[in-house]
Amino acid sequence: MSKYIAIAREVVSSHKFVQLSASWCPDCVYSNSVWKKFGVTDKIFNYDIAAVTKDRAEWNEIRDAFQQVTGSRNLPTLYVDGKVWGTEAELHKFEKNGTLKAELQKIGLVE
Repeated sequence: MSKYIAIAREVVSSHKFVQLSASWCPDCVYSNSVWKKFGVTDKIFNYDIAAVTKDRAEWNEIRDAFQQVTGSRNLPTLYVDGKVWGTEAELHKFEKNGTLKAELQKIGLVE
């Protein structure tokens, strides 16, 4: 069992909002800009795999561990209460539909 499985379990169970991301990931940069726009960056625990290790093989181990624990290894993924809420695809869709703020209100991220 990868040491990252225990870490993934701990991370998603210890924080209401978790984002699996990487600083080099353009979609993660986009999702972080959404959090900044709504002033909720401090509400989200950002698990940045690039900050954990510089080893690309380990990046895959971390993502595989999140896949086993949560069902998603996508960068970025937002987890709410330990469950996958969505990725940048949902953010784009809600933004395009004009429902992003309402969707974030539903999960308690935005007031």
